[in-house]
Amino acid sequence: MKRNSQEIAVIGLFIALIAVLQVSPLYVPTAWGMRIDIVAVPVLVAFFLYGLRTALAVSAGMFVVLSIVAAESVIGASMKWIATVPMVITPAILRLQVSKESLRNDIGTIVGAVISIVALIALVGIMYEMAGSESRELYSPFIVLIASAAFYGAFYIVSQRHEPQSLGIYKEPKMIATVLILAVLVRGITTTVINYYFTLPVFFDIPTAAALEWVPWYVMFGLNAIQGALEVTVAWLLVFKTKAFSYVQKAYIQS
Repeated sequence: MKRNSQEIAVIGLFIALIAVLQVSPLYVPTAWGMRIDIVAVPVLVAFFLYGLRTALAVSAGMFVVLSIVAAESVIGASMKWIATVPMVITPAILRLQVSKESLRNDIGTIVGAVISIVALIALVGIMYEMAGSESRELYSPFIVLIASAAFYGAFYIVSQRHEPQSLGIYKEPKMIATVLILAVLVRGITTTVINYYFTLPVFFDIPTAAALEWVPWYVMFGLNAIQGALEVTVAWLLVFKTKAFSYVQKAYIQS
């Protein structure tokens, strides 16, 4: 499906806003070298207003922009993208229109769902062993990378094979709270495991055990939870507590 000029302009605007937020002082540094910021908020706003397709395009632009302007370069941009994607794919998956008939005829959806579930279970198992093991040197970083790639890839494929229902349902506080909990769990598990077993050992030559002594796993998980909750809350307020959502919906109907 080709993008029209209006959609391209919207995507460009969100990406430009990401660049501004990245270089702005609107962030809180932490003692572990990470920071709590609102850089990814435009991705969430794009999702609530225009849907998953636009949000993923904005997230891809975010990766490119952060690779250029962020101090952490490509590594930081990669981790930001990995942390942000679950925040839009999770609610998109929950709003898919999937009928029994389509499941019978769509093997790709079934296979994608099974792969994503198995990969997530594997990541949960890795995190559990990481938190409780004394050696904490249990898996090759590339095993973690493969499991993570399988999870994200299958998750994405499933989300692309069906049309989502109206995202207006997320205007309800109870619904967005439920989605936030699920998305934060997915984000926390994937980013925590990837950081300890791949990013830090491979790119910074910090063994998993040393990394866990420096930043306990629950701190890493907690920071991601705070970051995810902040992004969703700010985006939700901007979209649903203003006239933005109704304006965009009206514009789409008129076009």
